[in-house]
Amino acid sequence: MASLRKLHPACSVVVATALFCAPARALVTFNDGTDHLFVTGTASLAYDSNVYAHAGGNGDTIMSAGVLVEYSRRAGLIGVDASVGLNASRFGTYTSENFNNPILAAKFTKTAGRTTGALALGAARDSESDLVANVRVPSWNYNADLNFKYPVITRYSISGNLGYTDRVYDDTTVVSNLRTYAVGADLLYALASNRDLLAGYSFRNEETSSNTAYDDQSFTVGVTGRIFSKLSGSVRAGYQVRTPVGSTIGGDYKGPTSSASVTWTASQKLSFAGQIARDVTVTATNDSTDATSASLTGQYSLNDALSLSGNVGTGQNRFLDGANANRRDTFFSWGSGLNYTMNGHLKTSLTYAFYENWSTLSYSDFTRHTITLMLSSRW
Repeated sequence: MASLRKLHPACSVVVATALFCAPARALVTFNDGTDHLFVTGTASLAYDSNVYAHAGGNGDTIMSAGVLVEYSRRAGLIGVDASVGLNASRFGTYTSENFNNPILAAKFTKTAGRTTGALALGAARDSESDLVANVRVPSWNYNADLNFKYPVITRYSISGNLGYTDRVYDDTTVVSNLRTYAVGADLLYALASNRDLLAGYSFRNEETSSNTAYDDQSFTVGVTGRIFSKLSGSVRAGYQVRTPVGSTIGGDYKGPTSSASVTWTASQKLSFAGQIARDVTVTATNDSTDATSASLTGQYSLNDALSLSGNVGTGQNRFLDGANANRRDTFFSWGSGLNYTMNGHLKTSLTYAFYENWSTLSYSDFTRHTITLMLSSRW
């Protein structure tokens, strides 16, 4: 859900690295080629027509620059990936929104042996507008995630995960901090070497700084791996139960839940990625919401240097409790992009994004356009 609801006008270092920087020769290689060091720099100019994402909001131009240093080690039983970066933006009119945001991340991966898995840790500063609260409040985001897979017998295996996230805002006058603990397990049955049936259970606890808390339990079944000949990913659906904890009033829910993340490689030049999700979560405004979203992204390579991309998304937030109990938000987004690879180290892109939110709360009824020109270099 977050990926659809957040449309940052200025490129972040992480997004730039993931989307526009293909694997390149490392800037520094040592320890007989097992350790690599990469450096990525980005610069962008953007226009955001609605900086604060609310009805009648004004626009601004935003200049951004970032640097990301990545370390990778592939030796022994555990692979290591670590990165540290800084993303800075300067606003033309709303200079109080200027920021210098650090990014820290580390991942330890085990791919050999009977038990495989990964531990990921991260901390990042965020200065984006919240599309539900309709404000810009800087925050620190911390996360930790552990996942593993263990084969029991020939066709059966068990996978599990432990997760922790903590979003801490600078100002909690209009928004609430949110801390989440999650644990889950799946039983997988191998239909083929590249396709598994799954049955899973997950438990999640969400706590806010406004003294509300909820327990969520989900029971799901689905399939993961290669679903059809050219379609791969994970699809699951099931039943979710939300229970208020302690003195929390309202927000309880019983009903369907689902998630799907798939990719379709139509040809060597054309590919698509789709996502569908339905979940009950807590927003920054301390409201429990029944959130549904769907998105589709496509990319077409004209040649080795030039590619086109496009995306479309829609969804709805149905508020379950509190002063916003009767609120409904329905949103629609689309975007397009032109990406050009100048050489092995230098890439540029021009992107456009449109976002419209129809809300029963007039202040949250808004339209937003963003245009971004970005240059990225990886060594």
